[in-house]
This record gives sequence, C-alpha cells and structure tokens, in this order.
Amino acid sequence: MKKIVILFLFGTLYLNAQDKVSAIDSKKNEFRVDVLSAIAYGKFSISYERFLAKDFSVGINSNFSNSTKIEDEFNDGFRNNLPKYEFNPYVRYALSKSKSRYYFVEAFASANGGDYKEIVRAIDANGTGYYTIQKSKYTDFGLGGSLGYKMYIKEAFAIEFIVGFGSNLTNRDKSPDVISRVGINLGYRF
Repeated sequence: MKKIVILFLFGTLYLNAQDKVSAIDSKKNEFRVDVLSAIAYGKFSISYERFLAKDFSVGINSNFSNSTKIEDEFNDGFRNNLPKYEFNPYVRYALSKSKSRYYFVEAFASANGGDYKEIVRAIDANGTGYYTIQKSKYTDFGLGGSLGYKMYIKEAFAIEFIVGFGSNLTNRDKSPDVISRVGINLGYRF
C-alpha cells in the first residue's frame, strides 16, 4: 500500500512539473522594447520573436533613431555618418535547459541606412577650387553575432540582456564599419 501511495505522489509531482513546462512552451510569440537604446541613444527599438522548437527561435528587431545629440555631432563634424534605421532578422539557440531563465547565442543580419557626409573639393566657373560638404544617403547589409540572457517573471514578462557586434559588408566607405546589438529589453510572451 505504501508503494502505491508513493507512486501516486511521484506521478502527481511529475504531472505538475510537466504543466509548468508546458505553460511557457505553449506561448510561442513575444514582443519586446529596448529601454537601454531609448534612454542612452534616443533609438526606438522593438522586437518580435517566434519560438519554433525546444531551443530555437527566430525574430526581427527594428530600430529607428531620433537622437538630437547624435544628429548635432553629425552636423558639427564630429562624425561622418548618421544611422537612421536598422532591420535585424535573427535566429537564436538557447544554451540552458531552463525555459524561464536561460543564456542564448544569436546570429543576425542587418539592413541599415542613414545619412553620410564628406568634404569634397569643387571648382567654380572661374577655375578656383574650394571645399564643400556633400551630404548623401547610405544603405548597407551586415552580419553579426550576439550573446544574451533572458528571464521570465510569471512565465509571461521577459527581461533580456543582449550584447552583440557585426560588420557592414557592402557599402563600407559610407556606412559604419561596426554594427551593434546592445540592449536591455522588456517584453511580453503570449
């Protein structure tokens, strides 16, 4: 009789443990907002992630910059490019076994663009040379990788820390050489 009671208790504990795992596993979508980018860089950054398998997920992150500080640095000549937007599709792999707290590795691509300026030499109608600032737009494509940590509160509210870097590939003379994915994200999984 004791063996039957012990088996029943272990069976109940096993089923309860399975319910906790399946509660977060049944939620396949997540939206996040990057609070660090908003405060430090004046960027609006939003992400969507879809969980495909036990350890894999895919998503997209979009950034739009509206920082007066960075724009002033660009206009005053302290920088020659002004990033305006980024679209970063990514794929992630969870490195930890836990579903509510885990480390992950990420590979991402980046389609980005903005303004570029350079000082060029021009010649007027009299043949006199002078220097002027020429502004143009740039677009580029890059690849990179990230590491991060994510935890859930009440199996729905996410806090994510991410650090990653990559390199632009196609228009390196006008675009920034390095692209970064650094942030503290707050999200909701449903």
